[in-house]
Amino acid sequence: MKSMLILTDFSENAFRAAEYACGLTVPLQINRIVLYSAYQTIIAGTEIPVTLDSQQLYLETMQELGLLRDRIKSLVDDSLTIDLIAEDTYLADRINPLCKEQSIYMVAMGISGKSGLGKLLIGRTTVGIQRTSEFPLLIVPHEALIGSAVTTVVFTTDLKGFPAVQADWLREILDAFRADLHVINIKPDEEENHLIQNQDALKGLHDLLNPYDPKFHFLQGEDVTKQILAFSELHHASMIIAVHRKRGFFSGLFHESVSEKLAYNSQIPLLSLPDLQ
Repeated sequence: MKSMLILTDFSENAFRAAEYACGLTVPLQINRIVLYSAYQTIIAGTEIPVTLDSQQLYLETMQELGLLRDRIKSLVDDSLTIDLIAEDTYLADRINPLCKEQSIYMVAMGISGKSGLGKLLIGRTTVGIQRTSEFPLLIVPHEALIGSAVTTVVFTTDLKGFPAVQADWLREILDAFRADLHVINIKPDEEENHLIQNQDALKGLHDLLNPYDPKFHFLQGEDVTKQILAFSELHHASMIIAVHRKRGFFSGLFHESVSEKLAYNSQIPLLSLPDLQ
């Protein structure tokens, strides 16, 4: 059974992400959805932490999940199973054990379309999960078009290579959509001989993607994220796929990866593949 985990906080942005994810169940051959919500009974940030009624919160969350299931039932095939899970936990710490326990293929969640503090807080939650997840993460912005087919995919890569499991994920996704494929290679400013130094990786990428008739492009500059988004808009991309590169602890404190910046700023669904190296 191929399962998709849909995360929700019961906001309209989360529901929009669930709607979009439901539209991918047929091409991705998903036959089970797990609707999941994490709540916390201890509220910090005050002089005296507030403890809420755990059983009451669980019942209320499960009731909300049931209502969400009713809303999306008409969006999926009748044979698809929809399970509900509510837990008192911190989501970023729980996501990988949960996915392993539930045999999850892909995780889907929304990100706020608001500006200011609301976007910052929800964006931090999304990026926190993006940094943690060991499974493909579909990040759906508020602006995503619901029900539209995935006809053009932009795949970004820095040619650092990726393990076989990522190649399998990428092939499965591209096989599912059979969309026009644009491959954007990101060239570091400081590496003039980037392509020469990465000839083997580039050949491997060509061999991997050759069945999908890709078009290769190269970007270089200070704001690569802005260039990727402009390119995607120009080519009417339906989805961006990026490998989320892990950083060391200290570099992670001060820098965001390209995939994280895409998650914050893209108006196109972003499929983030984890760095498993």
